[in-house]
Amino acid sequence: AAVPAKSVPAGPVRIQLASLRTPEAAKEEWGRLKREHPELLGSLTAIAVKADLGDKGVWYRVQTQAFDNAAAAERLCADLKKQNIGCSLAH
Repeated sequence: AAVPAKSVPAGPVRIQLASLRTPEAAKEEWGRLKREHPELLGSLTAIAVKADLGDKGVWYRVQTQAFDNAAAAERLCADLKKQNIGCSLAH
């Protein structure tokens, strides 16, 4: 049987790079990533998105600006993974 093609979601998408316990730690992590990988992240902005995970506590997710083109976000995430930077798409 053929494997179905992975669908690319429509609409804006962000790249999530980390999840930390405080907004300050999220800001510091974004600064570190941007300094260490200016060729990939230098032109981007990021925000700390609060996520209440119930019993696991509150975390702050480092997410880039929104991409209107999900395929472009996927390509960047693939390039980041080649540099051993964990990332995922956030909708």
